[in-house]
Amino acid sequence: MNIAKLYTDAYNINDISRESFFNIGGPHGFMRWGIYLFLIIAVCYLAYTLMQRVRMWRVGKGELRTDYPEKRIWAVIKYVFLQLKILRESYAGLMHAAFFFGFAGLFVVTLIIMIQDDFTELFFHFKFLVGNFYLYWSFFAEIFGLIVILGCAMAIWRRYKVKPSRLDTKPTDTFALVLIALIVISGFTTEGLRIALSKFPRFEVWSFVGYGTGLVLNWMGEPAMKVAHYLSWWIHVLSAFVFIGLIASDKLGHILISALNVYYMNLKNENAATKYTMPLIPPSEFETAESFGVGTIEHFTWKKLMDSDACTRCGRCQDNCPAYLTEKPLSPKKIQTDTKAAMDERVSKILEARKKAEDPASVDLSAIESKVLIGEYVLDDEIWSCTNCAACMEACPVNIEHVPKINEMRRYKVLMEASLAPELQTTFSNLETNFNPYGFAFANRGDWVPADLGIKTLAEDPEVDYLYFVGSPASYDKKTQKIAIAFVKIMQKAGYKIGILGAEEADSGDAALRGGNEYLFHALATQNLSTFKSYGVKRIVCTCPHDYNVIKKEYREFAKVGVDAEGNPLEANYEVYHHSEIINNLIKTGKIKLIEPLNAKVTYHDSCFLGRYNEIYEQPRNIIKAVPGTEYVEMSRHHRRSFCCGAGGARMFIEEHLGTRINQFRTKDAQASGAQIICTACPFCFTMLTDGIDELGIENMKTIDIAELVYNSMEK
Repeated sequence: MNIAKLYTDAYNINDISRESFFNIGGPHGFMRWGIYLFLIIAVCYLAYTLMQRVRMWRVGKGELRTDYPEKRIWAVIKYVFLQLKILRESYAGLMHAAFFFGFAGLFVVTLIIMIQDDFTELFFHFKFLVGNFYLYWSFFAEIFGLIVILGCAMAIWRRYKVKPSRLDTKPTDTFALVLIALIVISGFTTEGLRIALSKFPRFEVWSFVGYGTGLVLNWMGEPAMKVAHYLSWWIHVLSAFVFIGLIASDKLGHILISALNVYYMNLKNENAATKYTMPLIPPSEFETAESFGVGTIEHFTWKKLMDSDACTRCGRCQDNCPAYLTEKPLSPKKIQTDTKAAMDERVSKILEARKKAEDPASVDLSAIESKVLIGEYVLDDEIWSCTNCAACMEACPVNIEHVPKINEMRRYKVLMEASLAPELQTTFSNLETNFNPYGFAFANRGDWVPADLGIKTLAEDPEVDYLYFVGSPASYDKKTQKIAIAFVKIMQKAGYKIGILGAEEADSGDAALRGGNEYLFHALATQNLSTFKSYGVKRIVCTCPHDYNVIKKEYREFAKVGVDAEGNPLEANYEVYHHSEIINNLIKTGKIKLIEPLNAKVTYHDSCFLGRYNEIYEQPRNIIKAVPGTEYVEMSRHHRRSFCCGAGGARMFIEEHLGTRINQFRTKDAQASGAQIICTACPFCFTMLTDGIDELGIENMKTIDIAELVYNSMEK
């Protein structure tokens, strides 16, 4: 549609435009060269500050994060340009989207006029911002400017009026907001004064904000408006250049560094089959390395150091952290800000020492004095409060990897300082001697099997459809054994032949791995992988998500670098299933039929290692809903936002001395839903929530695993 025709009775089509560098000396005036000078200064400062951060990151250990560029670009598109994670929160997401998309639009608007003013008009005397294009360009410039103003207003309201506890407002936060508002407001006042001085051309109504601003400021008179326009123009330009110069510094730094952090993210976290896989120490390093884990800031990889700079202090991780929400000292956000402070202090000293040394590689880093990373910056209680639930990583809009950073510090405490909770020391000793965390005799691992169950060990009959990896809880805990028995009976009813390892099965090693004892994990994983290989195991099913996750992910990674007792390469040529996947499929295909009604209100608790780690959300819910007479209700926190039971990250074996007990907090969530039954799909969750009900004295509520739920309803 040719809108410009509406104005051609009063204007030539080429007049429907704007004068370049209006009131600033024209397109060939001195001021345009001042712009170039300030632009060069801003870009140089940006490059300098970014290179300073890069130099600091490079002090960290090497790590491959440049593979699969096409996947990394797609990650940037999803998480930076489309704001997928940011928009998961309504108010904060809309606020941030207003800033991002508003500024993105203003960037395009500015780029268009720069191309005209500094290229086509300057060198070819050609203006393309005329007629329809100019009118549309003007209109969209107003829209994008208003969107940014909306973002500013929302941010001011939230940060200074609502004041959510997760935000720790600093002067730099206020400065950033003021600078952004100044850029847009000065842009509107400059435009309004230009329109007023131009006697309000009719076509300028497309710049409706500027037009209205001009009407408001028109009282000043022409001489005063010229001065005001001149000042407003320079305020706008200089504030924009200050913004450009600071997009790698402090608060505004997240604009660039967070985008880089997304590009260099762990791509394994994009696939449920590899999501949140723990980085392992290669076995060969136990023979050669002088230090394990992270004890000083330079022990982190360069990407972990970048994480600390990428943190925007938005507090989403903190708002979803079960440790923080139950009054523990841990805040995932604080871990990032503390490691950044440690980096700023220690790495700057390292760089200075290397600069002065004749051979930078010969600098003795241990001789450089600085605050202690674990003890002065990060407290022991912080790293041991973590349940490894990954709620922080799931919530983080810029894909910071909090849990691996915490676990690497745990490794240092355990492997280098032998510093850990007394209960965990007992757990590790039990795992070393009896291959289970409880200290029961490993020879009794298969004693849970009733004589009439008809299940054999692979040593007795290796020809099975599935190996059932029972796990330590179901092998020794009587309540959990009921889950195992129910599951075996379901499989038998469906016509599947399953076997167990009995005394040949060792604990999966999840608690050892996440508790910082990597050496012990290697021993347990080697034993189990060797056993799997000896029997040619092809399909494994687990009723414990912790076993399922570690056998599915970390065992595969370990098999690539580990060897068995004879020095032969390990293998992980199997598929792993969780019993919720199997049972859901049995119901779906009609291999088992549910006929007995439950007649109760049921809620489901998402296990962290089943849900967030493996994205198995719907299968357990489908199972529950398939039981006749079930009224299903969700807790307030569910799916990816589900609240941890408190047992992950080896916390099952560490007494909870600080704050509110996490299992009680979660049990209250279930109680608030009005459910009579909490359904679980994890023996740890089952135990923790059962204890929560008992500890809180809640009547008319019980916990049941999906296997027992199905068996009770199943046609026998």
